[in-house]
Amino acid sequence: MPDSMDCLKKLLMPASARPDKASEIAIIEAPGDRAITFADLESLINGAESYLRQYGIKKGERIVLTSPNSARLAAAILATWRLGGVCIPIDFKITAPERINITQRLGARALVGSTRMWPDFIDDHKALKESSTAILDLDAIVPAVSPKDWTGDEILRGLDADAPALVILTSGTTGMPKGALHDLGSLCVNLVELGEMVNLTSDKRLVLPLPLSHIFGLEVTLICLLFGGTIAFSDMSPSGFISALARHKPHILVGVPTIYGAMLALPKEEAQAGLANAEVLLCGGAPLPLSLALEFERIFGKMINNGFGSTESKIIALNLDGPMESIGKHVPSVKVEIVNDDDQPLSEGEIGEIRIGGPILMKGYVDQPEATEKVLHRGHYHTGDIGYVKDGYIYISGRAKEMIIVAGNKVFPAEVEDVLRKNPAVKEVAVIGLPHRQLGQIVKAIVVVSEERMSELLSGDSEARKSARQELLASFKEYCRANLKRELRPMDWEFRPASDPLPKTSSGKVDKKKLEAVTASH
Repeated sequence: MPDSMDCLKKLLMPASARPDKASEIAIIEAPGDRAITFADLESLINGAESYLRQYGIKKGERIVLTSPNSARLAAAILATWRLGGVCIPIDFKITAPERINITQRLGARALVGSTRMWPDFIDDHKALKESSTAILDLDAIVPAVSPKDWTGDEILRGLDADAPALVILTSGTTGMPKGALHDLGSLCVNLVELGEMVNLTSDKRLVLPLPLSHIFGLEVTLICLLFGGTIAFSDMSPSGFISALARHKPHILVGVPTIYGAMLALPKEEAQAGLANAEVLLCGGAPLPLSLALEFERIFGKMINNGFGSTESKIIALNLDGPMESIGKHVPSVKVEIVNDDDQPLSEGEIGEIRIGGPILMKGYVDQPEATEKVLHRGHYHTGDIGYVKDGYIYISGRAKEMIIVAGNKVFPAEVEDVLRKNPAVKEVAVIGLPHRQLGQIVKAIVVVSEERMSELLSGDSEARKSARQELLASFKEYCRANLKRELRPMDWEFRPASDPLPKTSSGKVDKKKLEAVTASH
């Protein structure tokens, strides 16, 4: 088991803990590629700690933070932990009313955001002042020098690695948000294991497009800081990510499937330039389609390293050398089991729910004991994912709650999506279930078409749209008859032009809740 205090010292005092690293680059900010050394980062953490103390932030209090990725945001998170506080990083794309709701519902002592990004940030959230919540400006943080001969040991002595320290929201910004609560000790265990798995050394560079409000983006950033590597924040758009690859030529890439898919659409030479040093191509945040992974390896000669984790469990598996269909082997600290509906372990190769045990699980959902009991009981986290284990490798069939039951037959959307995605007419696709009087449910496919002529017709008048739909419907039904079993074939279709992409979550995953809501409203 790694030493939590040694881990925390390197994170919270990144230069003092390793004087030899002080002048080396820790973070490269986007846009502009501004370099932040480990000494610069520690100065920002000092400044952030002083700023939070100025507003009376105390041990155990919750702090909501929202901003695009930056050194100041990372410093504010680390400074919150220095104070023994609980940081709650949230998606910077949500609205002011949603931020107010989250801050109030979670009983946060302060909301921290960027006036550089939102000039009216303070005024937009003034309703919080009625509940004595501080509204703080991330850009007001100024670097501060550490005291001479300072080692930071007094900070470490005041920290409790088992105390609540981090809340990551799982879903929903209205009503009562569900937040997974973690401590620093379990976080350190996970960070060390993952860094060792990918052989992260201090000479490695990473490019990260994912936000620090997502467990994947946050953990990758912390792993890089812990092991002394350099992390380059990039724009979340595929073009921004690909541009960052070309400039930084990272050893480790971090992305979601849509970003790797966008690379396939580029001229090979353009995309290849950013892969010159690539050793590990991490993929998470959404299921990785097998067809995409196979095509990527065929074109670029690089394996996309699929991973698995959740807001509740942190990152628990990486596929570094296993079958491409797998999400890899689990980290040493956890135990992964496949269980049936009676919560009894199944034999190797049998399909059931994936259950996780071990010291890196969340403590529970903030202030929601009933929701916690549904997924976290008897020392295990019930993921809601269906899969199996073979030869030590974990395979996921799909989410239990997304499973579609067609006349008693179980249909996993990912299975249908992967087949449809191989059709050259498909740019994007999502599969959901619709209620049906006779069959219980039927499969619906929402397809964003890739072909320019069809996109123009789908964007035209009603006659043009009708003509395009009839042509596409005939083509896709024929394709499905040749490639899908009867129960897997969609019985309802929606076609969209290339200019109307599928809605995405903050992590780049297709937002099926929005698709289902739109379908229900029609």
